[in-house]
Amino acid sequence: MRKYAESWVVAALQTGQSVHWIDGASRINPARFLNRFPPDESNVHDHLHRLFIGRGFTVHQLATLVERLAREVSITGSPLVVIDAPISMHLDAQIGDHEARCLMRRLMEEVQSIATKQQTAIILITDKEPKSKRHQQLLRMVEQKSTQQLSEDRPLREKGARCWLSHSPSGLSGMWPTTARSVTLFHAVERLKGVKSQGVSNPCTQDGQLEGS
Repeated sequence: MRKYAESWVVAALQTGQSVHWIDGASRINPARFLNRFPPDESNVHDHLHRLFIGRGFTVHQLATLVERLAREVSITGSPLVVIDAPISMHLDAQIGDHEARCLMRRLMEEVQSIATKQQTAIILITDKEPKSKRHQQLLRMVEQKSTQQLSEDRPLREKGARCWLSHSPSGLSGMWPTTARSVTLFHAVERLKGVKSQGVSNPCTQDGQLEGS
């Protein structure tokens, strides 16, 4: 799901908005953001100056970064925040199961508060399949507190295969287009709402492209 979040970040940056990205597992790669800008974009570096990145190397550092988000978002007016791999940080063997659940509960409370009070979209990137009992518990906590979920499946294990996306709670699903055009998070959500209101079960056209792409 990281590539979709990166595309939404780039789309927001191109409109002159600021974005916050908290890297919870040392997975961020600036080169991927550069590659998602259109080839003719001349202000890439100016746009990237509005991307504020925080890196948490321990679960407690991650918690501190999230606690500071409310103040930072109030200053930048950012419409979008991405928190990458928060669950992975809570799987650290140096902390117990109870502490991991308490820290995750506090993180989700902070996230919900920011999203509600500051009208900011917050994306949490997690693994879809749990790898342990603790992982399953933490994933369930995130799912219960999330208003929307987007999961990815790749039906064909081959290079260039399109990804099948499923959205909850709408139940909509479809293939991610192969075109390089950026789609903002706002337009992606509005498109799903539009499809749902029309009573259509699949937001794809016959060639597999998302409608409006």
